[in-house]
Parts: sequence; C-alpha cells; structure tokens
Amino acid sequence: MSGELRLEGPRITTLVTSLAALAEGAPTTEFAVIGGLAVLARLEGAHRVTDDLDTVATQHGDEPTAVEAVVAADGVDGLLGGTKIDCIAVGDVPAAELLAEHLPDAEDDRIFVLAHRWALDTAEELTLVAEEDGSIATQVRCRFASPASLVAMKLQSAPRRSPARTHKAGGDYLDLFRLVSHPAMTRPIAFSLREAPHDLGSWCLREIKRRMLDEADRTFGIIARSGVAESNVPTAAQLRRAGELLVDSFERGS
Repeated sequence: MSGELRLEGPRITTLVTSLAALAEGAPTTEFAVIGGLAVLARLEGAHRVTDDLDTVATQHGDEPTAVEAVVAADGVDGLLGGTKIDCIAVGDVPAAELLAEHLPDAEDDRIFVLAHRWALDTAEELTLVAEEDGSIATQVRCRFASPASLVAMKLQSAPRRSPARTHKAGGDYLDLFRLVSHPAMTRPIAFSLREAPHDLGSWCLREIKRRMLDEADRTFGIIARSGVAESNVPTAAQLRRAGELLVDSFERGS
C-alpha cells in the first residue's frame, strides 16, 4: 500500500479539512480513522457519499480520548470544521493481549471490542489527499484502519443497525463488498483475518459465509434499498463470488 491516497468527490475536501484539524490537535498514535472515509480512502474512490468522520481512539482510565478532547476544545456543537466527529473509545491494551476473561461474554459485544481495538492496533499512517478538478485542495497525514479491520467492523455493525437506519446497513454491506472484491485486497484481507486475535477471524469467516453467500439475495436487497446509485449496487451473484474468493483464500491460507 502506497503511503499516499487520493480522493475526489462530494464533501471530501470538507472531511479532509476537518480531519486535518483533528490531527493537528490529537497525537496520531492515539487515534485512527475508521468508517466510510477510511473505506473510501483505502479504495481511492468515492462509491458512496459519507458525511461523518468516524474514529477509534485510546482511552486512558477515565480521561476523555484525544479525539474527544480536541472536539471539546476546538469544535462547535460537536462539530469540527463543520463535520460531525464520532469516536469509539477503546482500552489501552492491544486486542491480542486482552485476556479472554476480560472480554464481554455476549458475542456481539465481544466482537465489537475486538474489532475496534484491532483496528487501532493495525492502523497505518498514510497521507490522504483531497483533489478538486485534478488539483490538490487539502491533505492530511494520520492513521487509517487496515482493510481487514474495516471488514471486521462492517460485518459487526451492519446487522446491528436499527430498522430506522437500514440505509446505514446498506452502506456497510456495500463497503464490505467493495473491500473484499478489490483485486489487490482479497488475499491480504483473508490472510490478516486468519491472524486476527481471539476468535475474531473465525467469526468474520462465518459472517462472510452467511451475509455474502447464504443470504446474498437479502444482502443485495438491503444495499439496493439504501439509496446508493443503482450503478454501484452489486448483484447477488457478485456478492456470492466475492465472498467465495475471500473464503477460499482464508481456508487455503495461500
């Protein structure tokens, strides 16, 4: 993966400007970009619109995270540079070092904790460049979640969306498809998931089989109803094929 990523699309310049303001005040070691912007950055293409800036950040004891501190000090009504900043706080122990007895018993909660802490553990420092009409509008250097951790987070978030936020679930599944079907990412994602801590990797494999193979028609319907452009909606057959390739790489380990 190159150290520089480029994006052009609706609101991208605003998002990158807000992210630059956040990175100026929060140490890069303390947070990582996740969510829609991280997916678009990794794919270097705006296949859907995203308005918020999602992050994961270390929480030390009862102190606010570095992200929360910057937003509280420099933001207005929870907005930084006109952008809503969401922050998932995680503990200061890497996912691989967490003891099983210290993880939540409920599977959904355990996977949530593991996926987000792992995202922070495996994030990479990259430069994101926002372009307008072929020219650089603004740029920022900070850490972005790895493709594999984005897959894990999308797999756990989509089924947990409330009925009122079905469009968000559709965006999650579309992001998932775009990530695992990317020719340069399928095998690396599979290999990374094999090495994921605790049962995160095996859980992801099971969920990919369920959401992209067994329930491909249902997942297609959720994406199609989410409001994304029709040209960006994969067919059920495309979902199955992308899922099969990732599952095969995961199970073969090669």
